[in-house]
This record gives sequence, structure tokens and C-alpha cells, in this order.
Amino acid sequence: MAYKEHNLLEFQQRYSSDEACLEAIARARWPHGFVCPKCGHDEGTRLNKRRAIQCANCRRQTSITAGTVFHKTKVPLRCWFWLIFLMTQDKGGISTMRASSLLGMHYTTVWNLMHKLRIAMEDRLDGPMLSGYVEIDDAYFGGKSRKKRGRGALNKKQVCVMVERLNRKAGDAAMVVLATGKADDYQKAVDSRLEPMTHVRTDGLYRNSLLHGIAGKLNMDNIPTKGDHGPLENVDRIISLAKRHLLGTYHQYCSRAHLQRFLNEFCYRFNRRYGWYQLASRLASACALHAPIPYAAIS
Repeated sequence: MAYKEHNLLEFQQRYSSDEACLEAIARARWPHGFVCPKCGHDEGTRLNKRRAIQCANCRRQTSITAGTVFHKTKVPLRCWFWLIFLMTQDKGGISTMRASSLLGMHYTTVWNLMHKLRIAMEDRLDGPMLSGYVEIDDAYFGGKSRKKRGRGALNKKQVCVMVERLNRKAGDAAMVVLATGKADDYQKAVDSRLEPMTHVRTDGLYRNSLLHGIAGKLNMDNIPTKGDHGPLENVDRIISLAKRHLLGTYHQYCSRAHLQRFLNEFCYRFNRRYGWYQLASRLASACALHAPIPYAAIS
């Protein structure tokens, strides 16, 4: 699918009404033209007074938003699209409070919509796997701890961070929150995001030896001293950027219960950083192709 590139003025002109947003959703669901889900006929009539298309053969009416993230929404579609734009067109994203103020919507409503969009982002991240030369390390995210810092600190979540290395530059990244600090969870997190025969570079922590069965080649040599351009410079940079993003945008390290979604949002933008003007179009299409998300899934 060819994604549209929009700057601010182009986006405002293109999606100025709910009808324009409906057309974008319909194009994402049926890129080669409408196909009736009941009889398979490829001709239909757009019903002006409803968000539906009526099949010319069996007369079935198919809702354009049914079966998507926008399913049965009472929020105007243009508000959805503007929120998509606000979440994708800045490297730091946008806070719920700021978005609710800009859109003139209730905080709780915007909170729900943003988490649904983050789930749609996560669905897109599950597809491509990391490959080639990958740096792996863990980090701890959470509120400030008055006692021990780093490994073993209280009230923090351990995160497995994986970043492709492309001639010392960073490629795609993946961040997985570990349910526990056990080695099995760490191994499963790496296995879920790496292609077979990947060259893995990590530090000398004893549990990283478990990755021998996953990586095509595993390098656990000693890391150079601080200040040098060590072999884990990309993964260290991603950890730093992610923590600055959470602290700068949300002024905290977010709820630990939803930390995975915030990290997915960060990785979604980071992995598509060379196509900023397409991000809004990409996310809108992802929402049109994603199944409905009930409130129970985000609470």
C-alpha cells in the first residue's frame, strides 16, 4: 500500500470532515475497491446518511467502520485523525493532557483513544523481526528509587532492549517488558523478536549465555570502558532516548501497568523515523485494519 505524505496544512485540508476520514478508512480496508463480505460482489453504493456501503448484488449494508478500531465510536472521526497526527508528528509524542486541551475533549476520552492507537502500533511492530547484527541489553524503567538504583531496584520494570546495528548506526529497535526477572522470560523476549541466525552482541552478564541457542553467533566479550564507542552504543542510545521521551512528555515514567504500550509507541515512531510525513497515514491505515479494541483490553 502506498502511504500518503502530509504536512500540517495538507493534513488539515485532506481530513477536514468526517466524510473525508470515512473515505480514507474505506480505501485502507478495500485498496482495490469494495468487496461485499457476504457474496463477494465488487460493486456497492455509498449511503450518504449512514457510514455504510450497500452491495449492488445482495443489498447487504456493510459499515465502513465496523471491525476496525473506529467500531461504534461516538467520537467524530476527524478528532480521531487529528489525534493520530498529534501522536505521530513529533519525536516526543504528546501527553494526554496536552492532546485533550488541543482537541477540546475530556481527558478520559483522549486517554482511551490514545491507548487504542498504541495497541494498533503494537500490532504493526509484531510483524518485522530484527536481523543481521543486533545489540541486546536490559534496562530498568519506573519511578525514582530512594534506595538501590539499577539492577535490583524497587518499583521498576525490567525491559529487554534490542537494536539493529548498521555500520555503527542504529536500525530498527524492539523493547519488551519482562514479566519477571527470570532468565526464561529474557530468553523468550529475545526469541520473539529475532530472526534465526542473527549475530548478537551483548555484555558479559552470565544469563546472556542462554542466548547461544537463539543467536547464530553470540559475542559476549568485555565491554570497553565508559567514554569509548563500545559495541553497545546503539542500545545505550535507545535506552537514553526512551527514558528522556517518557520523562519529557509525561513528566514521569508512566504507569508500570501500561509501560509496554508507551515503549511500543516509542519504537513505532523510531523505526519509521525516515518517513515522518507518512506516519499519520500509516497509523490511520493500521487502525482501519485492526480489530475493534474493547475497553477491557486497555483498562
